[in-house]
Amino acid sequence: MQYSKGLIRNPIRMGLLLEFNSAFPDEKPLSVEQYLKGGSKEIILNVAAFLLGFKSHESKYNDNDELLRVFFGDKNKDFAYKLHLTIKSLEAKGTKVGIINPYSSLTLFEYFFNKPIEEETQSHDEFEVNFFKAYLILNTEYTEKQHKAFDSTENLDKEIALPMMMFSMNYPVSDKHHYDINEIWITQLLKATLLFKFLENDERTIGLYQAFLSHFNVESWQEYLKSLIPLTLSMTKNTNESHTDFHVPVGEGYDRACAFLDKLIIENEEDINEYDFLTLRSKPFYKVKDGVYRIIFNLFVVEKIFKGMYFLLRDANNSLSEEKQVKSLKGLYGDFFSERVLLYDTIEAIFPDKCIKYSGQELVKMRISGGPDYYVRKYKDILVFESKDFLIPADAKMSFDFARYQDEFEKKLYFENIDGKEKHIGVMQLIAFIKKLLTYDFPADMNYHYREVSIYPIIVVHDHQYNVPGFNTLINYWFQAELEILKEEKFYIEHVKPLVIINIDSLIYHQVGLQESIPLNRVLEKYTKHIHKVNHLAFRSEEDMKAYVLSKQVAFSTFINEYFHDEDLKKMPPILEIVAPMLFKSDDLKDNSDNDFPTSHEYVEPRKGATRHRPNFKYRR
Repeated sequence: MQYSKGLIRNPIRMGLLLEFNSAFPDEKPLSVEQYLKGGSKEIILNVAAFLLGFKSHESKYNDNDELLRVFFGDKNKDFAYKLHLTIKSLEAKGTKVGIINPYSSLTLFEYFFNKPIEEETQSHDEFEVNFFKAYLILNTEYTEKQHKAFDSTENLDKEIALPMMMFSMNYPVSDKHHYDINEIWITQLLKATLLFKFLENDERTIGLYQAFLSHFNVESWQEYLKSLIPLTLSMTKNTNESHTDFHVPVGEGYDRACAFLDKLIIENEEDINEYDFLTLRSKPFYKVKDGVYRIIFNLFVVEKIFKGMYFLLRDANNSLSEEKQVKSLKGLYGDFFSERVLLYDTIEAIFPDKCIKYSGQELVKMRISGGPDYYVRKYKDILVFESKDFLIPADAKMSFDFARYQDEFEKKLYFENIDGKEKHIGVMQLIAFIKKLLTYDFPADMNYHYREVSIYPIIVVHDHQYNVPGFNTLINYWFQAELEILKEEKFYIEHVKPLVIINIDSLIYHQVGLQESIPLNRVLEKYTKHIHKVNHLAFRSEEDMKAYVLSKQVAFSTFINEYFHDEDLKKMPPILEIVAPMLFKSDDLKDNSDNDFPTSHEYVEPRKGATRHRPNFKYRR
C-alpha cells in the first residue's frame, strides 16, 4: 500500500451531493422550469457558464461558505445562514457535502439554451433563492440516476460488487470531474500535431485534409491551430474561477476571426443531443453578442484541439463525393494513426535504447503472426502492448448501468460473438500471446527463461474517460479468469502480472521522466503492487474495509501522476521542441523563453482579451 513518500491518495471520495430534500426537508419541490420561470435567460446561461468555470482541483468554491457568499446578497443572508447550518449538520455525520457539479451545470445550460426569452417577473432576491433551489433539483435528478449503479451491481460476486458499484456511479461523469486541464492541453496539442502531419502526408487522406481546411477557410493545419490555440491558452494560465469571454477587436481581421468562431458556437435553433453533452462538446462556445463569444465549459474547448478532430473529420469526409471519401475512416484513425503513429512514437520516446523492442508492423514484416501491437523486453521484464482506440455509445455511457457497461466493454476489450463465432479482442489477444511467450513460440525474442521473466500485459486506451477508478479492476477480472484457464492447462503463470489499462496521455505527458528517471516497467511494478488486494485481512469496521478496497481501484494515470509528483520526477514533455517548429517560423520563436506560444491570429491575446466574470444576478425588470 505504500511507497517511499506515502500513500497514493484515493480519488474516490465518499461525499454527499446536496439535494433538494436534504436542504429543504419540509418543502415540496417544484420543477426546475417552475423555479426559473420569470427569470432572465441571459443570467441563467451566464451563471451556468460561471459554475462550469470552477477548477476541477482545489477550487476555492469547494468551501461551501465561500460559494454561498457568491450566490446570495445581503437581503438573503438569513437564507444563506440557514443553508450553512443545514450543511454543517449533514457534515457532522462524517461526510463532506458538495453543491456544484459539472453534470448539473451542463444540464442547466442545455435545458435553457433553446428556451425562448420570456418576460422577467422575479425580483433579484427571489431569483437568487429560486435559482439555488432549481440547481438542487438537478442534483437530485443526478443522484437518482446513480441509483441504477446500486441496482445493477447488487447481485455481483462480493469481491467485485463494491468496486463495480463505485465504477458505475462515477464513470458517466468522471471525465468531467477529475482531470488536469494543463495535462490535457499539452497532450491534446502534441497529438493534434502528429495527426495533422499524418493527414497531410498520407495519400489516402489528402482529399479529406483539404475538405477540412476548406470548412474552416484556412490554408494549412498550422493556420488552423494558430487560430484555435489562443482560445485555449487562457484556461491554462488564468487562475480566476468564472466564465471566459473572448472579445474580437474591431479591425482588419474582425470578419475572419468571427467567421472562425462562428463554426464553434452552438446555435439557438440547434438540436441538443441529450447524451453525454455531445452537442456542447462539439460546439463549446455561445455568442453573447457580435464580436463577443463565451466559453461554456473549459474542458470541452481544450478537447477541441484533438479529441474533437475525429468528429470534424467525419463530417468533412461525409461532405465529399463517394469516390473521394476515405473508406473506413474509423479504422484508419484507430489503426493507422492511433496505433502506428501515436503508440509507436510514444513507446520509441520512452524506450529510446537498451531494450529489445518490436512494433506490430515490424513483426508483420518478419512474418510473425499473432504478435502484439508492441513488444518490449527490458532486462527480465516483458511489456506486451495492445492499443484500443474506441468509445462506447453515449447513451450507454450515461446509463449508470453496470450490465450495459459490461456488455459494451466486453465487445471492445474481451470478445464478441459474431455469427456464432468468437472474435478475440484485447484480453484474449494478450492471453494468446502470453501462451506463445511461455512456450517459446515468439521467434523475434527467445533469449530468456520463461520462469525468470515478469510479463506485464497492457491495454493502451486513447481517452481520459477510462481513467475512472474501478475500470482496471473490471478488465483485469476478465484477464485473471482467462489466466486461471492457462494455469489449469499447466502453464507457468506465477510471473504474469495483473493487466493494466494505460491512457496514452499518461505516457505522452510523462515521457521525459520515463526516459530519464524511472522506466515504465519499474512504474508498472510499483502500480501492480499497489493494487494488489490481500485477502483475509481483519478490519476494525466496515468503513475501514471499504476504504481499503477502494484504495485498490486507483487508475494507472492517477498513480503515475501522484508518484511522479511525490518523488519529484515530474518533467514537462518537450512541447516546444516538437510542436513549435512545425507551427511557427524561427523568427516567431525568438525571445520566447517562458515556454509560451506566440499568438498570431486576429484575436486579442487571451491574457488581455479573455475576461472572466462572476455571475451577475441583477437585471433590469
